[in-house]
Order: sequence, then C-alpha cells, then structure tokens
Amino acid sequence: MRLKLIGCKLLQREIASIIAKTDNIVDVTLIRQDYHQTPEILRKVLQEEIDAIESGNDRHTNDTTVNEVDAIAIVYGLCSNATLGIKSSKYKLVIPKAHDCSTLLMGSKEAYASFFEENGGSYVYSRGWLELGINEDEQKLERLRKEFMEKFEDEDTVEYLLSIEKDMLKNYDTAVFLNWPGFTPPEMEEEVKKIAADHEWKYKRVDGNNSLLKDLIEGNWDPDRFVCLEPGQELAATYDEQVIKVK
Repeated sequence: MRLKLIGCKLLQREIASIIAKTDNIVDVTLIRQDYHQTPEILRKVLQEEIDAIESGNDRHTNDTTVNEVDAIAIVYGLCSNATLGIKSSKYKLVIPKAHDCSTLLMGSKEAYASFFEENGGSYVYSRGWLELGINEDEQKLERLRKEFMEKFEDEDTVEYLLSIEKDMLKNYDTAVFLNWPGFTPPEMEEEVKKIAADHEWKYKRVDGNNSLLKDLIEGNWDPDRFVCLEPGQELAATYDEQVIKVK
C-alpha cells in the first residue's frame, strides 16, 4: 500500500518509529505545531495541503501522477475542531477517532476518555511536546495580547480578557508525563517533574500505546477506530464518545 501522511510535527518521532518497520510506502508531510493555537488556520493549512497534493503542486510530496497513493492518512484528531470540514475530491482520507494527540499517544479514544474522567486538570507532556512544543503559559498569552489589542485597542479591556485566560490556566493541577515504553529518555521524565514542581502541580506518569498510530499506518482501518472519507465526503464531529464521523 502507498500512503500519503499529513501529521503534526510534535509526533515526528512516534510516526518515524512506526514507518521504519512497515512494509507500506509512506510519503510524509509534517505541519508545525503552533497552528493548533488558531484552529481555523490549521484547518485552512490542512485543506490547502490536501488540495496541493491533488493538483500535483505540493512542494512536500513526490509526484502522485507517477506514484499514485491509495489514501491520505491524517495524523490529527478533532484538535479543537481544526479538522472539521476537511475533504478530498480525489483521495480517500483516513482519520483516527481521536480527540487530540494525547489520544493518538494513549492508543485509543477509550483510553483517553478513561484517563481524563479520572484525571481532570491534567496537562500532558510527550517527548515531542518537550522537544518542539511552545510554552503555553508565556507564548499563548503574548499571542492573545496582540490579538486583543488589534480588536479592542483598550488596555483595560485587554488586561481583563487576559486575566480570564490566566484563570483558565489555573485549572490545571497535574503534569502528566506520557511515556512510550522504551522510547522516551529518562531525563525527559525529570523535566516534567520539574514543570510540576515549578507550577506546584501534582505529577503523574502514564505509559502510552502505539496501536492507533500503527494501525493507521499499516492500513488496519477498523471503523470503530477510524473514519474513512471517500472523495467528496467531509469530516464532522459527533459530540459523543465516537468523536468524529462522515458528515
């Protein structure tokens, strides 16, 4: 099977570890993580990438007129609704039933739901997040300050809105180290422990599971775990435990 894969750069090591062992031919494009801060922009970027692949104008993909792909694998979840509405007019799109990258790293939507039901207020750190992720506390607030100033041009209003965002950050009380067994260096766990101490949070370690990513790349697309969009179909949210569906 020949696949085109579009994924988040935060998962580059995990994706590479699976591709290295598959018999499938996988052409990879990775998208910068900070687009997650503006889901509408991430949606636009993903759709533009799909459109460029179809037209043969994508700078990141080998010529699909020579090596036609069987499907495009989307290594994202719902991701704050950033994937809603994406579609291809030419290729099958395959997307895991996942809330976000934590689901992809935990191995299933059920594992994700079970964990957060018992551990609300958790901020999850993976190897990719530690290596490539933005500083949510500082960079997000700085970006919001700029956006609010452009909209309101009033310092008091901006500070009020930022105070609301700061209160939302206070909802976190636990730093979670999401470890793939045998995959993450021990010093990264120490880094998450330090983050927990700096924020005066609790610390928790969770071992992940590669089965969801592996099945996506291997082509084992169980309909309970993946949505397969045929050409022309769009992705929609279910707003229940299934997470996403065909519109």
